[in-house]
Amino acid sequence: MKLQFDKYADGLVPAIVQDAVTDQILMLGFMNEAAFAKTRESGLVAFYSRSRQRLWTKGETSGNFLRVAEMFTDCDNDTLLIKATLAGPVCHTGAQTCFEGDTLNKLNRNILFDLEKIIEQRHTNPDQNSYTSKLFSKGINKIAQKVGEEAV
Repeated sequence: MKLQFDKYADGLVPAIVQDAVTDQILMLGFMNEAAFAKTRESGLVAFYSRSRQRLWTKGETSGNFLRVAEMFTDCDNDTLLIKATLAGPVCHTGAQTCFEGDTLNKLNRNILFDLEKIIEQRHTNPDQNSYTSKLFSKGINKIAQKVGEEAV
């Protein structure tokens, strides 16, 4: 992975952090070559602070570290996307993400994510008292019929 740190006058590249599980955008930070190297070596996301003029590891004071799952560069090799697992809230305000946005959209996304997990659990660990588990045992036609009924 080769990033073009020399493309920008300050030698910093934007690093977008995304939740590796939900794909929610969590924050944007900046990395210089040293922060990028530290991130690769430690597996914890590190940035360069423009205001403090030093490296810092996300979570070094709060304990809410970001552990690298995957890293990608964009097509120009001048921006980094980091998929990370969370140890707690990401924003210094205590929010899960630095991009608060529309609460309704976040709520709907979380509900769908939670629902998907429950359905997956009912499929992999059937419970005889679960209607969803019973639908799985009856096959795809019965599942499709039920989805159609609920959609109307």
